Amino acid sequence: MNSHLSYKFLITGGGGYIGFHIGLRLLQLQHEVTLFDTNYPSKKWDPNVRYSHSANASDGNNREDISCSYGTMTFVKGDVRDVTLLMQLTQHMTCVIHTASYGMSGREQMPPYFDKVEEVNVQGTRNVIEACAHNHVRGLVYTSTYNVVFGGDAIINGDESLPYFPLHRHVDHYSRTKSIAEQLVLTSNGRHDLQTCALRLAGVIGPGESRHLPRVLDAIRKGLVRFNYYDSHGGMVDFIGIENVVQGHVKAALKLSDPDRDIPGIGGQAFFLSDGCPINNLEYFKPLMEYYGQPFPTAKLPMWFMYVLVFLVNFVYSAVYRFFDFTPFLTPTELYKTGITHYFSVDKARKRLNYHPVRPNDLSEIISSLPKTS
Repeated sequence: MNSHLSYKFLITGGGGYIGFHIGLRLLQLQHEVTLFDTNYPSKKWDPNVRYSHSANASDGNNREDISCSYGTMTFVKGDVRDVTLLMQLTQHMTCVIHTASYGMSGREQMPPYFDKVEEVNVQGTRNVIEACAHNHVRGLVYTSTYNVVFGGDAIINGDESLPYFPLHRHVDHYSRTKSIAEQLVLTSNGRHDLQTCALRLAGVIGPGESRHLPRVLDAIRKGLVRFNYYDSHGGMVDFIGIENVVQGHVKAALKLSDPDRDIPGIGGQAFFLSDGCPINNLEYFKPLMEYYGQPFPTAKLPMWFMYVLVFLVNFVYSAVYRFFDFTPFLTPTELYKTGITHYFSVDKARKRLNYHPVRPNDLSEIISSLPKTS
């Protein structure tokens, strides 16, 4: 691979936790990076972030320069549902890393948000593919999810030979639309020389992660974690630290960007990415409980009880959200993800992407970033 070459990367969802950290690493490797998102990156992810008006705004886009620890990236405020804007942004790009999505957790998974979930995850992905093909972009890396093959049935050390979970059996629209989008990306491999791959991520964690971690920390601090729940296999699941998320995406993107195209076994392929160290969901967060002086729960609730409780809460939400829009404490998909055993081998990623997860299940950086307890 010509690792000395400098490539141009567009990262959709670049204002999010995953996209921004991928951009930082690519910038550190001296590539040109454009972040594309509806929201700006959080300054807590890099205290050196500074915004300024871009001198390269001649095309009329809302561009800003982001100065950070490793140099300067370009930020463009916009939406993947805007195919015209995507057509402009993908011109002269080497590779697109498509992390943008909607509806991953919380009330975004509920029926009132289904239309937006579909528009962003499916039509948005179609737009990305069309723009890449039209502008002869070399590579497209799609940030996918375990949920394309998992829907509540236990999976022990699964691999990429597993079939997609039937679309009609998904209990949330996010998983259904991510599955559709992944298949669109992979079947587009070879179109106008575009090479594609999909990275199926475990639950992402890391310092400053703003989707799942705040809910976990809030529950632990308030002493609300008083019981565990898991299936007959011990509720063993995978997590992935942000450092490993970045490693997998960068290695895949650089391989797809290589003009020599020496990438056998990558184009049109999906890869599971995790820390490679399955663990019970609450055991994973035990260091955080110890940090806040909270006892680890020894009581265990049966899964059937959790099913009834969660589905009842979500039924109530569906009945009252027009008058009282609250966030359910757990959605059916989140119950499956936290209580049902499902973990996967990363051997394919090791062999083909040279992916080697580091510091598995390590929460030390998160703990060091937390405010001191009294």
